[in-house]
Amino acid sequence: MLQFSCRRAVAPLRTTLQVRVQAAMSSRPENEYYYQTDFSHASVVLGETTASMAVNQKLQSIHQTPQTFVNNAMERRSLQDMKGGKVELHRDFETGIAEVKLSNPKKANSLTGSMMVELADIIQDLESWDDGKAVVIHGDPEGRHFCSGADIEVMKSLGWKNGGMMCLFMQNVLSRLQRLPMISVAAIAGKAVGGGAELVTACDFRVMHQDASIQFVQGKIGLSPGFGGGARLVRIVGPRSALKMLAGAESISSEESLDMGLSDFTTGESADGGDITKAASDWLKQYTSSPVDIVRAMKTVVRHGSELPLDQALQREKHVFISLWAAALQKDPFKVREKAPLKDSIL
Repeated sequence: MLQFSCRRAVAPLRTTLQVRVQAAMSSRPENEYYYQTDFSHASVVLGETTASMAVNQKLQSIHQTPQTFVNNAMERRSLQDMKGGKVELHRDFETGIAEVKLSNPKKANSLTGSMMVELADIIQDLESWDDGKAVVIHGDPEGRHFCSGADIEVMKSLGWKNGGMMCLFMQNVLSRLQRLPMISVAAIAGKAVGGGAELVTACDFRVMHQDASIQFVQGKIGLSPGFGGGARLVRIVGPRSALKMLAGAESISSEESLDMGLSDFTTGESADGGDITKAASDWLKQYTSSPVDIVRAMKTVVRHGSELPLDQALQREKHVFISLWAAALQKDPFKVREKAPLKDSIL
């Protein structure tokens, strides 16, 4: 859940924008939606978050003001009324690894409205977990699949007018998942379909059972990706492969996913969800053996490098390095190399 708090320096801008936007609302047709949210969250600098991206959209849309303000609280109320299933968070404070389970087994772990809100709340909890190294997302084993996307009943209940509300809400949730300062892994058993396929693109890595598959079926039901999965897919596999997957709507096997770089590891163990989760956690250990501040620093550097212009990314990388350098000097990390032969030393 996004918090409606902003920094004093930008508060006047927000007020001004709201007044100007709302003043022009009556002149617009009733077919456009806009996402009203805070300027920043989790103490992140303006310009780096989905929330702050919304500010840029506001600035760009002053002369083409949308009709409807979609408020985060209103979104939550609307989605929470669509009950069913649950999303569970388990944190291992000893290892720093969290697990998020999508549980709606009677409907192939599809996402109801209340589950979308629960996922948003869990992401917020993880944003404030300073000791977290990684998170593994998986489906309930009883559902036989990772996630089959948005529940059809939810889509029918929303209707055409409120589809944009769900779209923007989930775009924000998955963007925050992608920007977590910890490594994220989708542990895929069974199928990741539609919105479930979009969810896995928001994770840093994907571990698949050998019988698992990923499929963007939106085109077959007259839609396009709406949770941000289309744009993320392009960045993962490239435009040509992404276009084939989206326009063809074909099921992509674990072997094909590995070949095109969509998946990072395939396990041949039992397709049981518990086993795929364990396989993903075991595979993840090679990247989480360092202290928590190192793991989080590496994720932060990569995130800045992938999202910011080079000059800004370099500046942020310098800040991360300096913070670690100061801590390293206090711990005297070079002591372990004092007894090493000169030819083996990197310094």
